Amino acid sequence: MQHPCPQTTSLDPILVERIRTSRLLGADPTLVMHGGGNTSAKGEVVDLLGRSRQVIWVKGSGWDLASMEAAGLPALDLEQLRELRALEQLSDEDMVREIRRCLFDPQSPTPSVETLLHAFLPHRFIDHSHADAVLALSNRVGGEQLCREIFGDRVAYLPFVMPGFPLAKAVAEAVEAQPDVEGVLLHQHGLFTFGDSGEESLARHLDLVGLAAAYYQTEHDAVLAATAVASLHAQDVVPILRGTFAEYGHFVFDTRADGWILAALEKDGVEQLMQSAPLTPDHSLRTKNQPCWIACGGRMEGLAQAGDSFAGVAQQAIARFVEDYRAYFERGCAARGQRIALDPMPRVFYVPGYGLIGVGETVKAAAIAADLAEHTLLTKVGSRSLGAYEGLAELDLFDMEYWSLEQAKLGKTSPQELAGQVAVITGGGGAIGEGVARVLLDAGAAVALLDIDEELLAAAAARLGGQTLAVIADVSNEQSMGEAMEAVCARFGGIDIVVPNAGLAHVASLETLQMKDWQRLIAVNQTGVFLTIQTAARVMRKQGMGGSVVLMSSKNVAAPGANFGAYSASKAAAQQLARVAALELAEQGIHVNMVCPDAVFRNGANPSGLWAEVGPDRARSRGLNPEELENFYQQRNLLKVPVSAQDVGRAVLFFAARRTPTTGAMLPVDGGVPGAFPR
Repeated sequence: MQHPCPQTTSLDPILVERIRTSRLLGADPTLVMHGGGNTSAKGEVVDLLGRSRQVIWVKGSGWDLASMEAAGLPALDLEQLRELRALEQLSDEDMVREIRRCLFDPQSPTPSVETLLHAFLPHRFIDHSHADAVLALSNRVGGEQLCREIFGDRVAYLPFVMPGFPLAKAVAEAVEAQPDVEGVLLHQHGLFTFGDSGEESLARHLDLVGLAAAYYQTEHDAVLAATAVASLHAQDVVPILRGTFAEYGHFVFDTRADGWILAALEKDGVEQLMQSAPLTPDHSLRTKNQPCWIACGGRMEGLAQAGDSFAGVAQQAIARFVEDYRAYFERGCAARGQRIALDPMPRVFYVPGYGLIGVGETVKAAAIAADLAEHTLLTKVGSRSLGAYEGLAELDLFDMEYWSLEQAKLGKTSPQELAGQVAVITGGGGAIGEGVARVLLDAGAAVALLDIDEELLAAAAARLGGQTLAVIADVSNEQSMGEAMEAVCARFGGIDIVVPNAGLAHVASLETLQMKDWQRLIAVNQTGVFLTIQTAARVMRKQGMGGSVVLMSSKNVAAPGANFGAYSASKAAAQQLARVAALELAEQGIHVNMVCPDAVFRNGANPSGLWAEVGPDRARSRGLNPEELENFYQQRNLLKVPVSAQDVGRAVLFFAARRTPTTGAMLPVDGGVPGAFPR
């Protein structure tokens, strides 16, 4: 099939097949995860001058095989790429430049660093994975012999070679020496297979991986079938660990505590096994070359005892990790030349009695580290019967972790203002809660929405997407709030920003106000604020990283309205609690401030529940139709502007980011209401 240009809306059938089979390969996390692996296909196109051109489509950097689209398989001039094989050597930087020079569309994503490997091979379709099962066989003493027993002459075998030009040439030469092989096994790296069609290449890949998996399937399944129960709570583990990272900034943690994980961490010899080299050097870019193991020693009863015991053990383990990492870095620099040092902190923790933890500067990065740690644990523990595990040598791992192509990226991007920080917003399913969450998410924070209304909460979280956790919680219930903070710690590792926002309103004069309505508003608007600050502050204190509490107060504190006594009084009490919190938490570096909005009726498709309840009465009291109420509030403020939930969110962001050394302050967001001017 011919096209006037390689980049067209009508896709070549070869490219269509490549997209489809790439997705099939990427759909299995035991084969590739989080952008790992790569695929390619070769074809022919006709350019704008009517010339026939040999083309190769290769996975672009940053694209995930599971969600592959045509844009993620940039087209390159195959003949020009193959000319590069005549070179004796080619630096990584020159290789990337030459590969980009061969793109038909200069706006395409940078192709895989293994583009030349795909180009130098003659096969039309090529698949590459870091399959757990293949690495389980390959990464051990006598691994090559074991692989030869299982795969025979179906594949060529190569020792580990750093990705890039030397590997591309080595693979091409190995295949030319054995032209009938179905693939190449790169020890301690992964598997390549090829075929005349995408189906053939993928089928060969899955068949070889299946043979490897079957070799230790019984042991693998036994690991998954085992179970144990955690003896440590998230609030007594992750805030302490997270606090040790303070020197290097804010990081998000991701806990995995399935029963099989807890059982695997209790097995004899697992500590030494898990502190061996990663399954593939690609993992070192996400997890460093070793995890940090924290053994608390025995089962501990009681939260206070667990926390006190754990802190000392954890700090010692991390100090050893940092010392060892710095020594490893110095050895690497001595052998390979000077590099820019990365921070020396772990990216993976294994904690018997608690689980495993992934660490990253974002929710996504932490999840990737945790996913890799989970697969590593299962693969290593589930294949111990195959013999002694043997990963790559230290210098090979150093070469990957401190690869020049990765080093070149350092310092080129500025982190978002709230990157790595965790925000908790009560009343998160409401209009203001969702609006504040959107602003904080856009500033880089991970956000936990707490709300008692499951339907509202789920809808808001779905609209926000991304780094959002939804937790059903009753702010007026001590146990519920304790459980909510536990969930936040387990998901994100701690808390940096707290926005007590949950609130109710009720219209009634003091004479007609019923006790049940008074108590209902006091429970949420006052007691809810107390419990939110109390439970969150306990976590923040364990972290020792400071933080920010931003109370959602109200214009009514300074300028109360008639028939709004329960709301105005409970909000005033909450504001007084915040002032006391500012006094008490300052020594911990925790800022406590207040935002006082007025008349926020909705956030996009999310209407304010408060105004839905009190709006009709407020309209009647002013002789208005309900639909006239919004305009009334807009016209009564000095600036004659509507106040949006995201306006409120930007005020929260100012305090949450601690842009100024301010605590105990009140910031109106009301368009200017003279009666509410602070005085």
